Amino acid sequence: MPKGQTKSLYQMIKDDILLQIENHQFRYDKPICTEKSLSEQYGVSRITAKRAIEDLETAGILYRKRGVGSFVRLAPPAADASGLDTASSEGMLRSARTIPVILPFAANQGGFFRIVEAATRRLEGANIHLALHVCEPSPMKMRSLLLRLFAQDADSLVLYPSGSELYLDIMKMFADHGKQVIILDKPHDIEYLSSVVCDNFGGGYMLTRHLIDYGHRRIAYVSRFSPSEASSVADRYNGFVQCMKDHGLEVPDEHVKLNVNPDYHMLKHIINGLHKSGVTAIECENDEVAFNVYMCCLGLSIQVPGQMNITGFDNIEWAVTGSAQITSVDQNFAVIGDTMAELLMSGEAHPVSKVVPVDLVPRASTAPAED
Repeated sequence: MPKGQTKSLYQMIKDDILLQIENHQFRYDKPICTEKSLSEQYGVSRITAKRAIEDLETAGILYRKRGVGSFVRLAPPAADASGLDTASSEGMLRSARTIPVILPFAANQGGFFRIVEAATRRLEGANIHLALHVCEPSPMKMRSLLLRLFAQDADSLVLYPSGSELYLDIMKMFADHGKQVIILDKPHDIEYLSSVVCDNFGGGYMLTRHLIDYGHRRIAYVSRFSPSEASSVADRYNGFVQCMKDHGLEVPDEHVKLNVNPDYHMLKHIINGLHKSGVTAIECENDEVAFNVYMCCLGLSIQVPGQMNITGFDNIEWAVTGSAQITSVDQNFAVIGDTMAELLMSGEAHPVSKVVPVDLVPRASTAPAED
């Protein structure tokens, strides 16, 4: 700058923002500035504040979220004193991260895409991209995919297991090389793996309390799996058992149906038996099972909710398919996605466990017990 010439106002603002970034006086998950905040802080017009922000966006240092503010990119390119981008496009490509996300079952199952959508929105502008891998539920194919991703030097990995198998020998390889591994939806106690799960135990407890508050005392539990096969099922079932116990209610063995064959005629036989034994409410492992139970009740002319209450879990499309309006628990998939994205942006390989609260969603499949 020529001697005696003062900086323009917008250049001063840019330099101050660059100094904050250089001194790490910001957080990646919070806006470093807005047009309004800069205008008030420096006593300048919104136009001047906007020009400073736009220059830094052009330089690849900031990115803007409409209605929220401007954020620092996760790996900002080098900038000279004028705030102009001095990093090559090749360097920017090197700083980008592509994170493999493995879904080992049908891609349209459950609320997984709601997680991915939320995570993608959260990662916008952070130079992190998600690569979705849909793998058949074959242990051999899954192992092959995981080993291939390890060989490709993926710096992070997100796995949504289909069952209890976590392929710990391969996961340990990732962890030993300082790579971040996040397990979704499956609670675990593996010290070198991160996890983001919903409060399955709390959800199971919440559904049971809802039925008890409606006056139901003979409540059955139906699941396609045993608790030992899936940790999420175990937590939901344990929430059910604990709530019954806390309210002084027994859970007879004949009211617990695990490893249930999903065949309609087999399930119909089970539901008929529960109804005849005096059960007035059935808590199901998830919404798909709850919908099938609902259809069996229709086939048996058992009125829902008049003669039988039904609850599910997950709050997905099965809960409101056809005439079914099934009381469920919402896993807050968007919050799971946001939480997953925050862990990825942190780049922290040190294991972190996050439990996301759930919400009860009452619908027409539950009502006060008839006298």
